[in-house]
Amino acid sequence: MFDRRPTARWLVVPILVATILASSCTGVPSEVPEPTDSPTESLWTDESVPTVIADPNSRSIEVATEFTTSSSGIVTAARFFQGAQNTGAVSATLWSADGTALGTTPIDAGADGWREVPFDNPIPIQADRNYVISYRASGGHYSADPDAFGQGATVTTGWLTARRGLFTYDGGIPDQSDGGTAYFVDVVFEPSGPTLRTIDGGEDYYGTFENSLPTTPDFFPLAVWFARVASPAEVAADRALGLNTYVELTEDSNLREIRDSGMFAFPSRTDPLMAGQFTTDEADMWAGAGEAPWTGRLPGDGPICVPADAECGYTVMSEFGRKVPPGVLAFTNYGKGVTFWETREAAQRFVNDFQDVVSVDNYWFTDETICQADQGGVLTTNGQTDLSPAECHLAANYGITTRHVRSLVQPRAAMPVWNFVEVGQPFSDNGTAGITGPEIRASVWSSIINGARGIIYFAHNFGGPCLSYNIFRDRCGDTVRDEVTAVNEQITRLAPVLNAPFVDGFARSDGTADVAAKYFEDSLYIFAGSTRSTGGQATISLSCGDATRVEVLDEDRTIPVSDNTFRDNFDDGNTVHLYRIDGTDGCALK
Repeated sequence: MFDRRPTARWLVVPILVATILASSCTGVPSEVPEPTDSPTESLWTDESVPTVIADPNSRSIEVATEFTTSSSGIVTAARFFQGAQNTGAVSATLWSADGTALGTTPIDAGADGWREVPFDNPIPIQADRNYVISYRASGGHYSADPDAFGQGATVTTGWLTARRGLFTYDGGIPDQSDGGTAYFVDVVFEPSGPTLRTIDGGEDYYGTFENSLPTTPDFFPLAVWFARVASPAEVAADRALGLNTYVELTEDSNLREIRDSGMFAFPSRTDPLMAGQFTTDEADMWAGAGEAPWTGRLPGDGPICVPADAECGYTVMSEFGRKVPPGVLAFTNYGKGVTFWETREAAQRFVNDFQDVVSVDNYWFTDETICQADQGGVLTTNGQTDLSPAECHLAANYGITTRHVRSLVQPRAAMPVWNFVEVGQPFSDNGTAGITGPEIRASVWSSIINGARGIIYFAHNFGGPCLSYNIFRDRCGDTVRDEVTAVNEQITRLAPVLNAPFVDGFARSDGTADVAAKYFEDSLYIFAGSTRSTGGQATISLSCGDATRVEVLDEDRTIPVSDNTFRDNFDDGNTVHLYRIDGTDGCALK
């Protein structure tokens, strides 16, 4: 895989495949959800006081909080903390992530402390979306806490989670951040109760393309990256691992063997037996976000763009896109440009304009540089600090990658996002210890919990003592092969549940675990993965139902439910628990 570092305009790691052969909208509901009897929620309480009551800055500025909610509902008012010097607050606005103003309300003069300013009409918002609530301080002197979001911290209350503070001196949505600063801008939110949300792209998405992947509920894509498939024995070995898909293939691979075996392939060459066509890998990194002319060269072959210091990634993607026949699904993988280095607008163009399924490869366990502030820190600490090993080499970060890429898709949830998980060593000159079986399992489930509709395994060993083109097929994979087989079996068995609708507004965690809920055949399922390297006890609260116990799948145990709450232990950062709940009466899912 390629790697472009910001210290050099195009610093590219050479392709090593050949070497080893020889020796990866915001939508708004059309109807306001019906309110429930649940109390309203806000991120901060009236007792919360900023550490800086009045910033000395006297320029007109729009300050904001970016937040998300795990339940759909309505925003009825904006809240903000007002110090005595902040006499110029003039208006508050709720924004969708794409910069659309969903509602604005004027702010009249008022007393110091927490102010609540109602919108004229309740504003519906959806779960699994990002929003921004802001107010204009025309005379500056806003309140703030410089450390509220430090080190990737969030503020969670009920269904609401604040992720970072934002500001702008211009018009439009605030889009700049200052490290971990919070500006104490808030909402009054009323959850609407549990609602069903279909998987990204919809259940029949692949059926809209020629000869593509199955749309049956029992199929969940489990792929391997850049394999050689030339014999029935190789296909049989991959099937025994639980794999069902290939993303990119060597030139000598036999697509007839693949298709006849019931498996599916996305090669970069056109073939009538393919399920879709792979375009190219990581053009966001080796060509950059621009429309300059492309020389037609790939990394290592000479200058990429014209002139050599220009950026031509959009041109590259357009050229590769033209090679995909009409009606055939186009698949692209991107890298650190989309996730870390490009502006949101530039990344969105890569994600939305050139393919039908997209993935990104961030290798949190084996990448020596991903812990830097300008790489992994961009998604986890607002780019303000490097990450410690405990913060960086964490399975939950694969979910963060998935969630970030899904947030770039416009309209929101319009197409599937898959995610890469390494089972080998993607880098040749790396001091990391590699990835273990439990880390692989946790990373896969973190991706799925956060909405990934497919998993791609990077199975090359470019570094370490055991070089391999495909560790699934030789001794280099002995330490992880059984764990990968087991998680693939579990995912395949649960595929009908994974392809069923999410249930937003049903289950929430205290932050120790990342959770997602599903509804299938009159049962509710909760998938939970640890968010902390040290683990801990998680408290999971349910919004409805009459369950008295939950079954922990594949662990031969149950947990009591009391007052719609249960607790479970997560031993470390690699712990994943899967639950089934049969007491769903009273949830009125819709």
